[in-house]
Amino acid sequence: MTEEKLIHEWETIMHRIEAIDARLWQGAGIILILSVGGISLLGWEAPVSKADLIFAFGGGVFSFFVLAVWWFIFHRWIQLQRIYSYRAREIEDELDLRSNRYARFFEYWEVEKIVGLSKKEFKEKEPVAYDHFEKFWEKEHKRRFSHLTILWSLRLLTIILAVAWVAFVFVHAAGLFWPSLLGLP
Repeated sequence: MTEEKLIHEWETIMHRIEAIDARLWQGAGIILILSVGGISLLGWEAPVSKADLIFAFGGGVFSFFVLAVWWFIFHRWIQLQRIYSYRAREIEDELDLRSNRYARFFEYWEVEKIVGLSKKEFKEKEPVAYDHFEKFWEKEHKRRFSHLTILWSLRLLTIILAVAWVAFVFVHAAGLFWPSLLGLP
């Protein structure tokens, strides 16, 4: 392939990666709003009958299934990002570029072998770039959120929302049955 075709392919890949990023965060925002809104609407009034509880339980189960589907969708999108990123790194190797290589190094610097290029090989091939990157990593990896990944964030959000729905159903059930357990009218 000519250099021009490789650059065009690299640019196309980077646009795809950015588009997936946007979809991931948009999807997470929609799921968050729907979950908080659903819990708010269903929990607006205390349950007064078993029908209210069944309706809330049905909403909770449905929402739980939606979160499970979201879990599989975002994992698939992240897998596609990894595939695109791998190809981008191949092109960068051929064109002697570093963007995706540096991102990968930053994420896995403490691991000896990083996607086809060890730190030793990097140091031998480009000692100045290696030294600059090592200093950058030493400073940046200590920052609070430097190890936070999209995958980890989306997993945490999905788990929190699932737990919120389960807690909502239990609280709703307790709201219906608690007075009768205490002998209150």
